[in-house]
Amino acid sequence: MGSVVSNSKTLGIVLAGGRSSRMGRDKALLAHPENGNFLENARALLSELPLQQVVVSGARDGGIPDLVADMGPLGGLHSVALRTGAAAALVIPVDMPLLKCDALAELLAEGQRRQHPCYFDNFFFPLWLPFNDACLDYLQRAVKGAVRNSVSALLSHLCAQSISTKHAGDWHRNINTPADYLGLTTLDKIPENNLLREH
Repeated sequence: MGSVVSNSKTLGIVLAGGRSSRMGRDKALLAHPENGNFLENARALLSELPLQQVVVSGARDGGIPDLVADMGPLGGLHSVALRTGAAAALVIPVDMPLLKCDALAELLAEGQRRQHPCYFDNFFFPLWLPFNDACLDYLQRAVKGAVRNSVSALLSHLCAQSISTKHAGDWHRNINTPADYLGLTTLDKIPENNLLREH
């Protein structure tokens, strides 16, 4: 893993507030081959890192609901930032089940070293994001409809930095539909009817 400070002021955030409309059921509860369901796996990954705390963004048990509904990832980040007062966050979506701890540790180390928003290659998640004045101002304006509400717009506004990663494979793969889930090679031992299973 990369070298990270042990007294981290970075919050771990799992984005799990989406409607999962294309999946047809809550993606957070999809079975994961290594660690319960997608949400449990995402929380476990972040829990392995020296983070201040790990929280879940979304209106679910133990989660932080959006202060302004239906605002997507920026709405989730806005709510978590205001309710926790965190200085920065390492952000992962719940629907990237192939993420690995060593890659997240690398991004955490780079973010803390640079003190600037950063992500791998052309993939906006996972993301290290400082909740500085510029970020908080954009999030506030985004949920009010005053600026473009998208992760790419936020990162462009903050002049976020893309960094290269040595980690190969499908770590960046998103699972959005039943076909994505069934086609995920690392999940090929999970029976198809587990798409209907609740945890």
